[in-house]
Amino acid sequence: MSNQQELVIKTDNRGAVEITQLVNDVVTQSDQDATLCHVFVTHTSASLMITGNEDPNVLLDIEDFFKNSVIDADPAYRHNNEGDFDMSGHIRSILMGESKTIPIKDCQLALGKFQGLFLYEHRAGENTRKLIVTLS
Repeated sequence: MSNQQELVIKTDNRGAVEITQLVNDVVTQSDQDATLCHVFVTHTSASLMITGNEDPNVLLDIEDFFKNSVIDADPAYRHNNEGDFDMSGHIRSILMGESKTIPIKDCQLALGKFQGLFLYEHRAGENTRKLIVTLS
């Protein structure tokens, strides 16, 4: 048997938002004895990642890598319906992935000591993102 809950996250410009505690809250509030947590973001220009949460420079370095590797407004892009960041956002999302499955141990995500779960926004401006959290 599985249990699902939706989370709505508001983002303000491109970058990472740590969602570890929000997802852990879903896990601890569940009356189910789950062993896995699956998180899925329902957008094509946002993604999920697990990375270090002990040093904010990790997130800055990740963004710098993507700025240099997946360039906004590349003239080779055909798709730019919503601005210069449109196609680059789709590519970033494909590279990072739209879901994560994490084991549950002692009623919380079994992440490492310095690991965090992040929603990564790939678009400029304010956005509202929906995540589906499934416990099984």
